[in-house]
Amino acid sequence: MSDLAVDAAEEAQIDEAAREAERHDAAADARKKLLSAHHATLCTLAAKPELAGHPYGSVVPYALDPSGRPIVLLARIAAHTANLRKDPRATVFVRDPHAEGDPQATWRVSLMGRMQPLTTPARAGDGQPGALVLDEAILEELDARYRARVPGAKGYKSTHTFDYWLMTDVQKARYIAGFGRICWIDGERLLRDPKGAGIGDAAAGAIEHMNEDHRQNLIEMCAGLHGVQPSDAEMVALDRAGFSVRTKGPDGHLYFEFGREIDAESLRPAVIEVLQRARGRAA
Repeated sequence: MSDLAVDAAEEAQIDEAAREAERHDAAADARKKLLSAHHATLCTLAAKPELAGHPYGSVVPYALDPSGRPIVLLARIAAHTANLRKDPRATVFVRDPHAEGDPQATWRVSLMGRMQPLTTPARAGDGQPGALVLDEAILEELDARYRARVPGAKGYKSTHTFDYWLMTDVQKARYIAGFGRICWIDGERLLRDPKGAGIGDAAAGAIEHMNEDHRQNLIEMCAGLHGVQPSDAEMVALDRAGFSVRTKGPDGHLYFEFGREIDAESLRPAVIEVLQRARGRAA
């Protein structure tokens, strides 16, 4: 046999390596798409006795936690809340928000997993069974991420009792990038390391630089993108998808999305793009 010949086992290894690379690229591409859309269809299993087990879907705004898991804000009186309390399985379906013409010619992602309500130690036991208890600061940041996409969310709580629900267990994703470009993605592949691609090493220095030399620019971002004119602003956290800012006068916590995943090399231009967007809104 020639030295250049490849046996069946080697061919299988090569094919699997190719499929592995394709799945990895699909996962990165799907994550990118999820950052570009702000609305989804949430599908839960009906708890109403006469409809028990039937899929129930409705449009909901969503945000992503630092790892890329979807977060939704649901009223306690909502059908989805009753459904999830009985069965936490859900699908979050996201499609191209800019699609025109044949909707099947563009991308869509279905994330399948289990949802869990979120609470803090101070609110634990307030009537939301099975809630995941988080530190107040963590839930505050998740709230800031959601409000960055849904500015009116702050006013929702004056009408009904609302809770954040997080897909804590992303099991699978079905990604369709267009005709014939279809694959399943394991949930763990869809998640990102928020401090990956060098961001973990660069974050501390970048935050210090922004707070020492560019506080006025942070104030511009708050005004242009959130409609808040604080007396002071301080960057407090940074990950691959965006950064958090605490404000004074008024006091608050705001989140700014990059709109994509970044690495350490693209950090500076990504922050500049946020500033440019803020100035464009203010103009």
